[in-house]
Amino acid sequence: AYFRVSTSNQEKEATIDSQIEEVKEGIKKDGNILGEKLMFIDNGWSGDTLARPALDAMRDSAVKKLFEVLYVYDLGRLSRNFLNQLILKNEIQEASIQLISLHDINAENPEGMLAQNVMGLFHEYERVKIAERMRRGKLYKVRNGILFGWNAPYGYKLVKGDKQKGINPHFEIVEHEARVTRMIFEWVAIQGFTIRRVIKKLLELKIRPRRNKDGVWSTSTLSRLLRDETYIGTTYYNRRLAIAPKNPKNNGKYKKVKKSSRVIKPKEEWIPLAVPPIVK
Repeated sequence: AYFRVSTSNQEKEATIDSQIEEVKEGIKKDGNILGEKLMFIDNGWSGDTLARPALDAMRDSAVKKLFEVLYVYDLGRLSRNFLNQLILKNEIQEASIQLISLHDINAENPEGMLAQNVMGLFHEYERVKIAERMRRGKLYKVRNGILFGWNAPYGYKLVKGDKQKGINPHFEIVEHEARVTRMIFEWVAIQGFTIRRVIKKLLELKIRPRRNKDGVWSTSTLSRLLRDETYIGTTYYNRRLAIAPKNPKNNGKYKKVKKSSRVIKPKEEWIPLAVPPIVK
């Protein structure tokens, strides 16, 4: 049995645990036995790439004919890309392994194979259509002043909205962090501190950053903070575009997400939103 779910879509897709439970029930119902070490799990992996550790292990086991039937929750677990899905189905078929999907048409003859492939194309079309609908929906919300999917920068916290009370998601100032932020801006803008001197001063005052495990401010974190227009009352949506990295730092075979790099879009595409300023 093969299982996959992407971390970002756990709420929309069946989780690994629910997939395992349902597939095990299907195997038992069909009178089959799930072999030891033949449960292949990619948890938190994108379906857009074929380079996944558990998927590779399953494919190797298929070539060695270590199992006779492959169960999946649905064919999207194998791949979200229709052509990649065809490649995998062809490999499985050539190994004389039966493929059973709990939520798709299972091909038992040429007509069934055609119906399954048409269904796969329809699923990919639906995926693209849903992604575009979500993108447009997010833009609509942001253009109407609703913060969507933000990680609040240092000095702020994101307050979740309440539809019943008519409250939209918004930033609130975290006062003890805001005081530190104002000090940093004053040290640099008025007293002429270098960033390294700011780091030393923060260390002397035992002021730790929010997320750094070592408790030490980095030059990149402070550089971003000093350039961030959020602190003067404007934050931006649609600033970055996710792309596959040209020179990846991780040159290993496996990457959970293809588009792990970000590039800045032209500023005319940014959508500004007003937030309470920390620095005036």
